[in-house]
Amino acid sequence: ELELVEDVWRGEAQDLLTQIAQLQEENKQLMTNLSHKDINFTEEEFQKHEGMSERERQVMKKLKEVVDKQRDEIRAKDRELGLKNEDVEALQQQQNRLMKINHDLRHRITVVEAQGKALIEQKVELQACLQTKEQEIGTLRAELGKLREKLQKEHSQNGEEIKETEPSNDDYLSESEKMAMDLKDPNRPRFTLQELRDVLHERNELKSKVFLLQEELLYYKRGSNVEGEGAGRGPKPAPCAY
Repeated sequence: ELELVEDVWRGEAQDLLTQIAQLQEENKQLMTNLSHKDINFTEEEFQKHEGMSERERQVMKKLKEVVDKQRDEIRAKDRELGLKNEDVEALQQQQNRLMKINHDLRHRITVVEAQGKALIEQKVELQACLQTKEQEIGTLRAELGKLREKLQKEHSQNGEEIKETEPSNDDYLSESEKMAMDLKDPNRPRFTLQELRDVLHERNELKSKVFLLQEELLYYKRGSNVEGEGAGRGPKPAPCAY
């Protein structure tokens, strides 16, 4: 859109320059005609030629009128030429301002695109890390279930009832996080309950970071769509910190 406006102004400026060249050529022709005639009639000169015939006086009067008319035309052309020059200068200044605005907008769009690309890469990394943590959480759940089953068997063999001394693992895990566990796998790593809590906390933090990154990426995408519409919409909100 800016390039189209610039093309229109370039066309107008070219038209003005053409008109100026024509006016200058006409001005030059008028000056040449005046120099060839070399006439400067005044009222005193008419009085000096009282001895002329009536026909000659009429011719002299007409010549004076022609010269005065040509002088007026030259002055009018000079004024018109000055106005055209002012218009051309104003258009050139406006064109320079638009070119600077266009350059600034292109630079800002480039910066926003680079920021969006970096955010996408960071989002992918966080999602991969989150997936790894979820796999670790599944392993921890399976190990805890195995330990609980083992304890229940030991207490049952000793004829003792199981007493809950601390909240069960289900109290710390939501229903959506429960999954099938292979309790007979001897190669399962063993973790403490505190380690499980730490991994869950880290997983939740990663989810929060991914959410913030998605919000910030959406913000930058919206910003890149409205960059070309000009300023005047108020200050942009600060990006999310994480």
